[in-house]
Amino acid sequence: MKNCNPCECQAKPDGTGPHIKVGIYWSVNDVIVGNAVYLHEADEYGDAIQYGGHYEFWEKLKPSNDAELKLKAHAYDYYPRGRMVCFPQRNKVRLYVDRCMDNDVINEALDFFEHQEYRIEIENDEHYQCAECNRHYLE
Repeated sequence: MKNCNPCECQAKPDGTGPHIKVGIYWSVNDVIVGNAVYLHEADEYGDAIQYGGHYEFWEKLKPSNDAELKLKAHAYDYYPRGRMVCFPQRNKVRLYVDRCMDNDVINEALDFFEHQEYRIEIENDEHYQCAECNRHYLE
């Protein structure tokens, strides 16, 4: 694994660049469901490069497998979820996770984003709380 540096995190104007994917994901009974793109297809958001919104993806999702059917059977924030983001000016790639995700789920998410070559920061974020973790959750 190597540290991400600005040249690795930034997409080049010609659409070439690093093979780093960013995006959103859920863990639906330990199966990853999500949406990821390479950096040259991603969006700048403040000092981050990221892609997609959980609600927007969930709303448009036409399920094609059991995990997607389960995801659509509940509100978009029912299952544990997170996001992969690149911060080029800080030389960081970060995976945001729900606090209930164990190492196996986190490793599945890392595989989904194809990040074998890069060191990834794993960070819990209060924004990503599933129905079990959020004591104020109402479905």
